[in-house]
Amino acid sequence: MKRRAWLIVVGGLLAALVYAQLAGGGAEAFGRNPYGQALMQTYQLLQNQYLNRLEPNQLNRVLEGGIRGMLGALDDEFTSYAPPQRANLRNQDIQGEFFGIGATLSPNENGGGARVQGVIRGLPAFNAGIRVGDVIVEVDNEDVTKLDINEIVAKIRGPRDTKVVIGIRREGTNAILRFEMIRQRVEIISVSKTILPGNVGYVALETFGNVRVIEQLNAALNEMKQRGVQKLIFDLRDNGGGLLDQGCQVARAFIREGPIVYVRTRNETRLYCEATGQVVWSGPMVVLINGNSASASEIVAGAMQDTGRAKVIGETSFGKGVGQNVVSLANGGDLTLVTFEWLTPKRRSVHKQGIKPDLEVKDTRFEVPVSFEGAGAKPGETVTLSIGGQTFTTKADAQGKFSFSQPRPAVNLPAERGQAEVDLNKDAILRRALEELR
Repeated sequence: MKRRAWLIVVGGLLAALVYAQLAGGGAEAFGRNPYGQALMQTYQLLQNQYLNRLEPNQLNRVLEGGIRGMLGALDDEFTSYAPPQRANLRNQDIQGEFFGIGATLSPNENGGGARVQGVIRGLPAFNAGIRVGDVIVEVDNEDVTKLDINEIVAKIRGPRDTKVVIGIRREGTNAILRFEMIRQRVEIISVSKTILPGNVGYVALETFGNVRVIEQLNAALNEMKQRGVQKLIFDLRDNGGGLLDQGCQVARAFIREGPIVYVRTRNETRLYCEATGQVVWSGPMVVLINGNSASASEIVAGAMQDTGRAKVIGETSFGKGVGQNVVSLANGGDLTLVTFEWLTPKRRSVHKQGIKPDLEVKDTRFEVPVSFEGAGAKPGETVTLSIGGQTFTTKADAQGKFSFSQPRPAVNLPAERGQAEVDLNKDAILRRALEELR
């Protein structure tokens, strides 16, 4: 009994110190809540009585785990915590530029390091001879095969005109190839464009995730007008959203009058932004979406649809109808917290429903990769699966289990950044859009 009473007192003392850092109402509620008290008691016990003394960095990880656990208990996929390193990367991306080598990376499917998906012509990675498919395993002679993709990216980026040495493994060679490069400015290009048959303009917006989106879009639209284009296809497929403000500005580039988006908080529903009367593109147009079009993409598509400005063609969008505020935390990390729901001009909620297109067409650009797994084969036995005239093989392991996953094709970056590459033969949505405009 004495021990229990002592623990409560110690927990209460520690809590009192923490409460002083909180806002008055929140501190009082935290102090009354038994779980709040238990949280502080747990931290104090770990600090004072855990068998192995915790170093400061271990204590930091414990506290960071508490943040993750708190948010994970919400079971909300759109509320999250970004540690300082990842938060810094995101802040760079929001500015629309950073200093690096000019290569797009993805996690290595075979485990360990980061795979090069594309290299940008004229920038250090391209000039040094790094190729698509190379696997980055070292940065400045440090093994990065056990780091996640964000940690690897953070090590590759750095101050302007500084040196970075990248070690890669390339198919066909066992040696690590090392490339010394000087970091250069890399601008994030979010808009790509081309002119389709019939003098129809095509502009694709890949993200709303940086403050230069509207600047790049306006430049592309003005170029279309200068080249005599009178009809436009605006492609928001695979655009996962980004900044609400950029979504509003993009919609204003096309819609002359009326509301664009409403927001609903705990306490009220209000108009967030409306058209200003000054459009950049006033000609006929259609908007393309698919199941990966989300958030700000849905705001723009919903506004186009509700105001009658353009027909929406493609697949039902993702259905992210909530918005977040990003709060900088004391440790340099970011808390992304869902604080509102957004509504279309007709006050439609799209959360978990998506924007249904006016003309529904399946996205046929990419084949679904083949994958399979199973058990029951003899150890080392070759397992073969035939689909549509194609044969795929893999070998069973020592337990008779087997799996196969078809690699996704490499991303083919255009020779000129901002130049869109389209394939009308494979793209049913784009073909239907052209028919509609004709």
